[in-house]
Amino acid sequence: MGWTRWILILCAWTIVGLLFAVRSIVVAELRGAHVNWVVESVLGLVYWYVWAACTPLVTGLAKRFPLTGPRVARHIAIHTITSLLIAPLGSITEYFLSRALLWSVFRISDPGSLRLLPTFAVSVLSMSFTGVLTYWLVVGLYQSIHFYQAAMERQTIAAQLETQLSHAELENLKSQLHPHFLFNSLNTIGVLMQEDVDAASHLLICLGDLLRMALERRENEITLQSELEFVGKYLEIELTRFHDRLKVHVDVPPDLLGVYVPSLALQPLVENAIKHGISVDSAAGRLEIAAKRHNGRVWLCVRDDGPGPAPGSRLRFGVGLTNVQSRLKQLYGDESSLELTGGNGRGCEAIITIPLRSSHEDTSPHRR
Repeated sequence: MGWTRWILILCAWTIVGLLFAVRSIVVAELRGAHVNWVVESVLGLVYWYVWAACTPLVTGLAKRFPLTGPRVARHIAIHTITSLLIAPLGSITEYFLSRALLWSVFRISDPGSLRLLPTFAVSVLSMSFTGVLTYWLVVGLYQSIHFYQAAMERQTIAAQLETQLSHAELENLKSQLHPHFLFNSLNTIGVLMQEDVDAASHLLICLGDLLRMALERRENEITLQSELEFVGKYLEIELTRFHDRLKVHVDVPPDLLGVYVPSLALQPLVENAIKHGISVDSAAGRLEIAAKRHNGRVWLCVRDDGPGPAPGSRLRFGVGLTNVQSRLKQLYGDESSLELTGGNGRGCEAIITIPLRSSHEDTSPHRR
């Protein structure tokens, strides 16, 4: 047993001894008896210091014979017998230590002064009863602390497993995005191969850089500036495909560039807007990316001027948007949302709402 534990045990029993000493002194004073406070306090501490010396033995027995499991009846019997042995031994030890203190330390040798102590039989009997209760109190306290520590360990392990599972699910969702994004990009390049081989060759190089950026990302959250840089690389491919028809407008306040957003969150929204909005209508070509803060949240919006959904039609999420929605749920729980809305027969916008954070300090069990 380390010194720290010994000191804690001694301090705990000192407090208990002083409380009992004060109680005895107050009772004696109320009865009109004059007592020496120092002597009474020291004598009161002697008994509890005896129990301080016995505490490691009792806690060791409590650990060896816990009051749980299939052998609980046997363990109770062992503790009962042990308490009936230790209690009188502790009382006898306390009695003779108290007499030794009165005779030597306090120099009290006259028989009249020894009335501070009860007779041997009375002392042993009364303190033995207290000792039995004390023994079971120590055992119960040890068991309670043990149960609490075990519960905290289980809670910690469960939290770690939940975090690991959440992280694994996020990594799985991210891995699903890579082939989805790759196939769509290769399809774009395949179309260009029939129109402009040099442009297609350039786009293959851009695609390689883009995929490297995606695969090198290990974190589930990055700054909005990094996410916009990634989207910009992707738009290089689409701008080559649509030439001058595609106009991109980015409206992001500088103070929001440092906030953290889910990695690969905007790119699927941009891809969805181009695929289902701009590419299906030759008159469309405006793509807007915006961000703003509101009530401690970050609002990210991708809007196109395509034909939009038909009035009254039900908007459905494809692979990319479903993936983003799942990742938002894993990272932020109910504090996030992804909404897809259409205008009055023209245009469509996807809006992500997440908590505002400007560092990787994580207080949510859903994150990373």
